Amino acid sequence: MTDMAPPSMNMVSNAPAPSSGPWRMFALGFVTCLLLGAAGYAGFSRMHRATEATHSVFEVQNDTVRLRAGASLPMGFETSAVEYGSALAHPPVPGRVTTVETLTGPTFAPLSGRVTNVSVRIGAHVKQGDKLIEIRTGDLAQMQRELRGARLAVRTKQAIADRMAMLVESRAASQNDLMVARSELDDAKFTAQAADAKLRSLMVRQDGETEYWVLANRSGTVVQLDAQPGKQVGPNSEKPIATVADLDEVLILADVPQRVAGELSATTDTAIVIPGSTKRLMEKVESVSDVVDPDRQTVPVRIRAKNPERLLRPNAYVDVIFSSGEEEKHLQLPAAAVVTDGDASVVFVEVQPGVLQRRRVEIGMQTKDRVEILGGVKAGDKVVVRGALLLLNALNVEG
Repeated sequence: MTDMAPPSMNMVSNAPAPSSGPWRMFALGFVTCLLLGAAGYAGFSRMHRATEATHSVFEVQNDTVRLRAGASLPMGFETSAVEYGSALAHPPVPGRVTTVETLTGPTFAPLSGRVTNVSVRIGAHVKQGDKLIEIRTGDLAQMQRELRGARLAVRTKQAIADRMAMLVESRAASQNDLMVARSELDDAKFTAQAADAKLRSLMVRQDGETEYWVLANRSGTVVQLDAQPGKQVGPNSEKPIATVADLDEVLILADVPQRVAGELSATTDTAIVIPGSTKRLMEKVESVSDVVDPDRQTVPVRIRAKNPERLLRPNAYVDVIFSSGEEEKHLQLPAAAVVTDGDASVVFVEVQPGVLQRRRVEIGMQTKDRVEILGGVKAGDKVVVRGALLLLNALNVEG
């Protein structure tokens, strides 16, 4: 039997090599996982070391944090004494500028019709009696015909009454007939007077048989306009077709939180700040509503402001700052000293050197940098103003 020759090395070397693409992607993915795992482990190690360092610095017992003697602090702590200061101003609230009702004259179209001409624009200054909007309507011609018919009836009834008086004198008619004629004359006069009064009550300027001009009912600035050529208008429209207002005085409506509204009255001083301007207008509150707005859950406050320079424009928003009006001093702290622990506001008081105690406090008015303290600490207490959050975390971890 002939021996089988061993496989040739050339046969093995000539076998097709596996594709390099999938292997390369697998290798890249494996290396990426290793790098991410290493980074995560390094981050965890840093956090663990930081926690161990914090534990080595603090000794916690109930609500007290004691700094271990000789331990190096992870960050510097600063304290500040609780002190009395002037009452803080209320935070600004938004206010909307609008017109004063008694200085505002809305105008409605007295007769249904279609707008043919608009001679003003919003912001235009007008005088009482100036033409605003021209409207074409068939009702005007009908009213004029009614007035002419009533006047004609008066003349007819007058002639009948005069003739009847002559007949009574000649005994050709009875006194009763004269009384009936005069009664019909009086009725015709009343009808004519009513038709004339109805036409004059429109307070418009007629322009032909079917056109009339709506006139400005007061002098001032056009602050609202709801008319353009072709639009159908009438007395039943929800909005006036034009509104003219005197802007020498304006009204500012501010929505105030209920807790702040209780401190305001008609004598409260206010500062009105116009966005983009450093100028402040000082005014007093006109009234504080007794009713809460059902949608905003705020209390509407009215401020009437003089506006000779026209800095306050209707429909604009301004910031309103209410004065506290108090001369009494209040305990105050830097805002950074107060931290939130659940639903409580707390501070850390240095009761002894290196011994910091958590105290729950009741806060009052706040600004960006200062906060009033109504209870929980007393004047002279040293309170941590830098590092309070770190102390709170130590209590939560150790406690």
